[in-house]
Amino acid sequence: MAIYSLMVQTIGRGQGRSVVAAAAYRSCSSLTDERLHQDFDFTNKSPGLVDAAILTPENAPPGYLDRQTLWNAVERAETRPDATTAREILVALPHELTDEQRRELVEDFARRSLVSRGMIADYAIHRPSQDGDERNHHAHILATTRDLGPEGFGKKNRDWHEIKFVVDVREEWAKIANEHLKRHAPEVAPISEKTLAEQGIDRAPTTHNGPEVTAMERRGERTAKGETNRDIAAENLAAAREDQRMDDAVKKAGRDNKWVERSTTEVIDRMEEARDHYKSERVAWVEQRDAIAAPKPPTIRSVEGQLTAKAAAELKAAQAREDRAKQDARDAGLSAKRLAQWYTNPEKAAMRALVRWNAELDRLAAAKREREAAERALQERRDWLKTDQGKAAVHNLREPDILAAKAATTERRTLDRKIKRMDRRLKGAEKAIEAVKVVDVLGKDKVAVPESIFKAEGRTSSNLQRYFKYESFDAQAVIRRTPAPNVEQALQFVRGKSAIRPEPIFAPTTRPIIEAPSPPGRGGIDR
Repeated sequence: MAIYSLMVQTIGRGQGRSVVAAAAYRSCSSLTDERLHQDFDFTNKSPGLVDAAILTPENAPPGYLDRQTLWNAVERAETRPDATTAREILVALPHELTDEQRRELVEDFARRSLVSRGMIADYAIHRPSQDGDERNHHAHILATTRDLGPEGFGKKNRDWHEIKFVVDVREEWAKIANEHLKRHAPEVAPISEKTLAEQGIDRAPTTHNGPEVTAMERRGERTAKGETNRDIAAENLAAAREDQRMDDAVKKAGRDNKWVERSTTEVIDRMEEARDHYKSERVAWVEQRDAIAAPKPPTIRSVEGQLTAKAAAELKAAQAREDRAKQDARDAGLSAKRLAQWYTNPEKAAMRALVRWNAELDRLAAAKREREAAERALQERRDWLKTDQGKAAVHNLREPDILAAKAATTERRTLDRKIKRMDRRLKGAEKAIEAVKVVDVLGKDKVAVPESIFKAEGRTSSNLQRYFKYESFDAQAVIRRTPAPNVEQALQFVRGKSAIRPEPIFAPTTRPIIEAPSPPGRGGIDR
């Protein structure tokens, strides 16, 4: 099956990156960055390249079809040292398509989603690496960030820097990819930019490993992210197998006419007990999420302050000693004017030969030298912070808290997703219970339910959905063949919106429902 994967990232000088180098790397070509006066030759990577091309709007200068001309023009258009020079869109391509069909898909997407907005799109399609997943066909698309005219690049287009742009592009990729899949591989299920939860799929999602983790896993190195994804995959597989076991058992019970009738009161009590299992699990997750404390990483400025604190303190102490020496000289009889004259040019002041304040002036000269040395030391320390070694020191001091904050955020997000899934399960459980209560109000005191198919150890949060579906299956069948006005009256009473209990409309049905049920849907009563 085809998978959905689209990631957007920026390429900028603030990251120490050259967009010319990025374009050369992705297109497996050799380019020269005129700003850096540096050549970037990645032609040795060409075996991994399937195709590469530049797509431009109609008003673009013709020379921009040349990769080196284009990206050096982008670099010249930027003046800020931290400028964003390009945006990269990385998409996973359906392995069910041919190379030519994948190229058509990439070009169609680039033209409709990027070039139509006024961007220049430089795409490169890569085949799977020899050591990786053979289905990992993907494309890198570099897009420009400035408005374009016949003379070249103009102002930054702020609309392309909004989150809405990313959301729209994600939707457009799914739509365009599905059009091509329907045309060339109709047997493949469509992809979606929506989360599993938004698609109504009750399965825990895995996380993207990324290139570094993937490379480590390929070398046989077990990683924390890899272990987490393996655990999630194993849990999903176990839940799917248990779901299938229950589905098969229920269908067999239906074929063998082995459903039994239970009182609606008993069924409601059992379902509410199972629902309370949901609620207790949700409460535990909420408490776990709220107990997670994420450290706030120190700012770069504060860390730089830590690394210059000793030199700054020494300068402050030297300034204080100099101030005391000045005051002592004044107390000894040196006027402020003569002191300033000496301080500006002690050799021309000729005070040592004319006055008796040699000791005070010696002290003052020493204090001045100490202060000047401390100033130089502090400035050297600040200059060091701008070097690669200084930046690395700042990064290393911040990294533990940054990693801890990221880990806490990831854990909270995981629990948030679990809580949202549980909320949907609770909603489905409440609707199933509501259905049984409605038929009870309508006068049916028994419903048919499957017996001896739900293992105690199989009652995971996911599998309980099957439980609620099958426990309310007969009640749903009764509701479907009951006049809508009667169902609506009973529903209003069950929901507490009416104090008048409707009169029963039929005698209890003794024949159990034996038709084979379908997999769980939304369930409940949508009125």
